[in-house]
Amino acid sequence: MNLLVVVLSSQLLYYLLIAQTGVVGVFDSHIHDLFTLPIGGVIGSLLSAYWRHYGIKMELCFLFGIQVMLSWFYPNYSLGILLVMGFVVGYTTPLLLYLFGSQSRLQLALGLAISYAIGTALYTYPFALRGDIAIILPLISIVALRFTPLHAVARPKEVTLDLRVVLMMMVWIFADSALFETLSRSGTMDIWRDYTLLIILSHLTGVYLAYRYGNNLVRQGWMVWALFIVSYTLYYFELPLGLAIIYPVVISYYNVLLFRTLVEMRDIRLIALAMVGVGWFAASAANAVALYHQLWIAVTALGLFSLVYPFYFRRES
Repeated sequence: MNLLVVVLSSQLLYYLLIAQTGVVGVFDSHIHDLFTLPIGGVIGSLLSAYWRHYGIKMELCFLFGIQVMLSWFYPNYSLGILLVMGFVVGYTTPLLLYLFGSQSRLQLALGLAISYAIGTALYTYPFALRGDIAIILPLISIVALRFTPLHAVARPKEVTLDLRVVLMMMVWIFADSALFETLSRSGTMDIWRDYTLLIILSHLTGVYLAYRYGNNLVRQGWMVWALFIVSYTLYYFELPLGLAIIYPVVISYYNVLLFRTLVEMRDIRLIALAMVGVGWFAASAANAVALYHQLWIAVTALGLFSLVYPFYFRRES
């Protein structure tokens, strides 16, 4: 395992434990206290897309340093600090995924497996007490990146942004985030506290299946859709044990394919533009769906996908 895998894992954990669940949990999901976070993310992603990057390693170390400084104030974040936090995450993520263009699929799968296993183990840690985690994770990123030799990333001959692929990614992120945020607010379906080890094993299974058998994201549409339908069905019938087995598998499975697709773009601009829709618009819309208890919207999105996929996605894949 090379140190770039450690950088990716620590940053994914920072997003999961601090930016996505920690801050949101501390502020009880109040949109008026959090709305600058995704705004900063979009600004950071767009600047990352169009900035001329002459020293990616220096940029990342500088921004990870900002993460450390922001973490000293956790969880007492103002709207301004959240704006900066979102900006840093939005700016650094496309750069990291671009650098992974020089890595193997195994390294990417390993990075995701580490982040899911540790993230699940720490998920039940109190939101307000994650200050040390918020400091340690970017410090790990800085140290690991400092000793990581960066290799040139081969640019593909034809560089285009396939909007149908981005749309599919947005559907998966929207369906996933809506269910995840709904479960995190549920008093009767707290699967992470009751089935922590099982969920970790399910995540690792999903990563392995995607690495071993997953190929093209578009061609795997029916598989991911079916797993989401099963997950939503288990939630509606309040079957937490089944949900703890199936839902982590679908999360890990589609995310390995999603990240692989982004990495294989090998173009910072395209990765960043895709992340605006995938990482910020879709996830933010899903948070609003969960907050206002309108999960039927996510179910409708999955239904519409099943109608569109046979006539467009499969025909074009």
